[in-house]
Amino acid sequence: MRMKCIFLLFSTTVLSYSPLLFSTDNENKTQQVYHYKTKVAAHRGGKALFPENTLYAYQQTVSRWRNCLLEGDIQITADNIAVLMHDTTVDRTTNGTGPIKEKTLSEIKALDAGYKFTTDGGQTFPLRGKGITVPTLDEVLEAFPDHIFLFEIKPLIENVFPITEPIIKKQRQGQVYLASVHPQVIEKIRKEYPEIKTCFTISDSFGFLSALRSETWSSYTPPAQMLAMNEKMESSFNITEDEMKKIKQKGIQILVFTINNPENIRRYVPSQVDWILSDYPDRVAGIESDWIKK
Repeated sequence: MRMKCIFLLFSTTVLSYSPLLFSTDNENKTQQVYHYKTKVAAHRGGKALFPENTLYAYQQTVSRWRNCLLEGDIQITADNIAVLMHDTTVDRTTNGTGPIKEKTLSEIKALDAGYKFTTDGGQTFPLRGKGITVPTLDEVLEAFPDHIFLFEIKPLIENVFPITEPIIKKQRQGQVYLASVHPQVIEKIRKEYPEIKTCFTISDSFGFLSALRSETWSSYTPPAQMLAMNEKMESSFNITEDEMKKIKQKGIQILVFTINNPENIRRYVPSQVDWILSDYPDRVAGIESDWIKK
């Protein structure tokens, strides 16, 4: 995830948990389902474990970590349908070729979204021909009515209706956050659909930090409901523990991305971060579980 939201890093006090775990009865009986407020957030559905941005990935993830956040990327087809895919072309993840914006939904649906998935460096492709397709945004929201989503809008678009319409139709305004590297896309959504949640953009950063470090913070109205952070920017912003508490008091959700190294995950588990976005949600869940048991 390469969102140019405000990128921050911090170290804060321990967040208290009320864990309740039980083993599932599915084929993976060693996996546990989390019922407390987990920090697990699956980048593209857990792209290291499953074919990214697919219903299959999200289904596998939520069967293991019930309260996790699901992240994905949005592209727009030639016939103005929002589909989940990271790249501008279908080449890397499917058996097709060419730009998404030049293909209709029916052409996209004919592709095998599990075709290129491998966990052994390309020696095997276990999910080819299994019926895994590129999902629409509408299909994803329909399939997971109780989950929180973060979607990054990849293209620079004028017409946001293909994205906002499924969210409003499914009444998911309270559970879906939208982000983009293009501030003008987010600004358009905020103006036309203020009920839909958004991420802070780079354009929001000056006003945000200025208010945070001044007496105007009490009257500051956040333009967004989620702060996405990159761990590499700690030295640039140097957010203190007191400042982090102030941010949390404004009701802003905090997500840090994309954390795959176990040692780095351990830094965030006892913090006030709401979500730890990872290609390996199993690592976050395992480290979180170990920390809770201590």
